[in-house]
Amino acid sequence: METSVTLQRAIELACLETIGRKTETVQLDDAAGRVLATNLPSKVDDPRFDNSAMDGWAVRVADCKAEGTTLSIVGTSKAGGEASPEVGTGEACRIMTGAPVPEGADAIVMVEDSEEVGNTVRILGPARPGYIRKRAENLQVGQEALEKGTHLGPAEISLAATMGHGEIEVVVRPKLAIISTGDELIPPGDELAAGQIHESNSYGIAVLIEKMGGQAIRYDVVHDTIDGLRATLDSAARECDAILTSGGVSMGKWDLVRRLMEEEGNLSFWRVKIRPGGPPLFGTWKETPLFGLPGNPVSSHVGFISLVAPWLSHCMEAHSENGPSLADRVRVKLTEGIKGAPGKLCMRRIRIEAGEDGMTASVHTHQGSGNIHSMVAHNGLTLLPPDTDAEPGDIIDALWCR
Repeated sequence: METSVTLQRAIELACLETIGRKTETVQLDDAAGRVLATNLPSKVDDPRFDNSAMDGWAVRVADCKAEGTTLSIVGTSKAGGEASPEVGTGEACRIMTGAPVPEGADAIVMVEDSEEVGNTVRILGPARPGYIRKRAENLQVGQEALEKGTHLGPAEISLAATMGHGEIEVVVRPKLAIISTGDELIPPGDELAAGQIHESNSYGIAVLIEKMGGQAIRYDVVHDTIDGLRATLDSAARECDAILTSGGVSMGKWDLVRRLMEEEGNLSFWRVKIRPGGPPLFGTWKETPLFGLPGNPVSSHVGFISLVAPWLSHCMEAHSENGPSLADRVRVKLTEGIKGAPGKLCMRRIRIEAGEDGMTASVHTHQGSGNIHSMVAHNGLTLLPPDTDAEPGDIIDALWCR
């Protein structure tokens, strides 16, 4: 077991213990939020034929040199309609947006730039070749426009449909067990007695898992008994692909997750040089990967964003740019000074705002790791190197959380 490792080392060690990547084929209606399992080729050209980008008239440029030219109307071309007649010299065809461009036409005159008179149309504006969308200018048959590992959002789903796919192969959503520990934890909605608090970490972690393309399985709170914790871990190992615990990983007498993993599990590392969220552990329980996250709400969220999310991406073979992600790395200009952390990567909460002069960042609430409201009041995390303070006006690396 390694102790007090850097974040990068922690990710490397965790990625040595992966989970089996499985795939399944789903209907496009059920593919939102999933991770694409293979490169997806287009079954069609897009557009399938030359078509108009505007309502107007399909014409020949050569016939429209002089403003006020009158052309004979030979028919109408509309999307999904019958084939339109060919456009000859001195002729125009009425055309709707998306409709096929008739043979002979090489430009579009917008309806606003025309005046229809009986069976003729006066051309009052330019004939625009650029208003014809050319066949296959967006996609060609066989082009792999969606890459393996892509997180399927609205645009990706629409593109898959455009390419002709009614169903696609995706990564099976990994099942991650979430187990909160502590005698003081009571479900939200229940009445609290003295010394009790509402359990919240599992709810937030579940949302993070779902955003990463996984499936969250919340277990009942485990109170502070070794036997109860062991039994719950055994169940989770049988039923899920990986386990996330919350609480019980520090140095206290009742930090039972750490104690049980040391005595009966297989520990890879304990403690990571980050603040907040320093005491995570990782190993396996009954050959099932297990992340032990701190019990403080902010620490558990930061630990998931910085450590668990990259591991999940690795397990699902997610695309480095288009895969599921919880944050984007950006550069921000500080409006105030921020104190770093001795020997640790400092991930203080900041509010990032985009303005005319670029991105700026500021602090809006206190930074206690028990203050989950600070994760709502802010939308980013600093990435201050160990032993580094930042002054007002400094430009630093940060995570812009989604």
